[in-house]
Amino acid sequence: MAIDPYSDGSGAWRAPVLDFGMNFRDYGSYGLRQYGGWVREEFLPQLVGREAARVYREMLDNSSTVGAMMFAIQQAMRKVEWRIEPASDKAEAKAEAEFVDSLRDDMSHTWEDFVAEALSMLGYGFSVHEHVYKRRLGLKPNDPDAASSKFSDGRIGWRRLPIRGQDTILKWFFDPNGQVRGVTQQPWIGSLIDIPIEKMLLFRPTQHKNNPEGRSVLRNAYRSYYFVKRLEELEAILFERMSGFPVVYVPNSLLEKALAQNPDPAAVQALAAYKRLVTNVRIDEQMGAILPSDTYRDAQGSPTSVKMYSFELMTPTQGRGSVDPDKTIGRHKVDILMTVLCDFVMMGHEVRGTNNLAVTRVDMFYGAIEGWLNSIAGVLNRYALPRVWELNALNPDLMPRIVPDLAQRIDLDGLGTFIGTLAAAGMPLFPDEELQTFLRDAAGLPEITSPEAATLARGNPDAVKKMLLAAMAREIKKRRAEGAKS
Repeated sequence: MAIDPYSDGSGAWRAPVLDFGMNFRDYGSYGLRQYGGWVREEFLPQLVGREAARVYREMLDNSSTVGAMMFAIQQAMRKVEWRIEPASDKAEAKAEAEFVDSLRDDMSHTWEDFVAEALSMLGYGFSVHEHVYKRRLGLKPNDPDAASSKFSDGRIGWRRLPIRGQDTILKWFFDPNGQVRGVTQQPWIGSLIDIPIEKMLLFRPTQHKNNPEGRSVLRNAYRSYYFVKRLEELEAILFERMSGFPVVYVPNSLLEKALAQNPDPAAVQALAAYKRLVTNVRIDEQMGAILPSDTYRDAQGSPTSVKMYSFELMTPTQGRGSVDPDKTIGRHKVDILMTVLCDFVMMGHEVRGTNNLAVTRVDMFYGAIEGWLNSIAGVLNRYALPRVWELNALNPDLMPRIVPDLAQRIDLDGLGTFIGTLAAAGMPLFPDEELQTFLRDAAGLPEITSPEAATLARGNPDAVKKMLLAAMAREIKKRRAEGAKS
């Protein structure tokens, strides 16, 4: 029985006692909403399963704001240098690192294309890629069914790492502990295809509850996109309807005849024609309206100036009906960009905004990109390379790592001032070949190639300092001129 019913809500059940076996098995659950492999974690029905892929595809292809955001992300990631980091300084480890580097250059598609396809995980929430291997037997192997290769070492390498479209992913396989064991694909042609987890790579921006469908970076932007889409449609309708609310006035006698219990067929047809007129009026090549010119008569039967039929455009002049749609649409577009820290794209289109603020936002944006790159590299290092190592029976202690190198963003003005301050304070900076290489790379300057320049760099610190500061000053002046021109 519960010891204290006021503080213990277990209903007279005691908590289980931890035994030794509990430490080696899953006891709880991820809490993922999935039934028979169908994931239903999302509470909006239009963002569930393949319907979500359709919506995110619409956002990616139809929204200029989302397109600019994803373009900035993809182009920044395409500039990344991917390097292979050996397991150690031994010759064997360096040789295996060269083998992994050759894997990237020996596929039927480029490594850059694979990275771009893997980045589709950002828009859709996940990206599934299948392993297709080949034996490296040269450009013209004896086996006609074997794939060609740039190498003839007999090892097994990547033939390709093709994506499996998100809009064809039907459901998932889970084990009793909630781990993903595979996926069911429904192609547009053919029968269902079950792919085991050992034959695929699964990339996700986030893995909350071990959800194989992840979470799209566009999820927070969906509400703003929904409003922008409809506000733009209403804005177009507003222009099309001449910025007004069309109203047609007809005589009451016509309404009485058309709406009577036994309506007059001619009156019904006339009223329907006026309904079509008020519904279809818009600015186009057929714009116009034809109305009777009859007027009401006074008590003596003489005609008055009041027309029996009239057409007007009613426009709201007060209240919320006069809100500026452009301002509202602009606010929602900024909200879309803010979901991935990409709102710096709007700078230059607005009056406010400073250079320091732009630099800070861009740095935050690059920080987010670095996190996604590390996520892709983690999947490759944890699953892709070990499977190649197992197929080739290689030494796991010699397995290298794939590491993304995002280009550093360095303020040359600040760096040059900092170096000058250190030199003025008496700090001996040169000769230092490693420091010189870093400074040249930061400024985009060429490497030291001539023997005379190398000798100068090693033996004359003052000359090196002057040479580097002068080169950095020229680069700063050049970039300022380019910025002023643009």
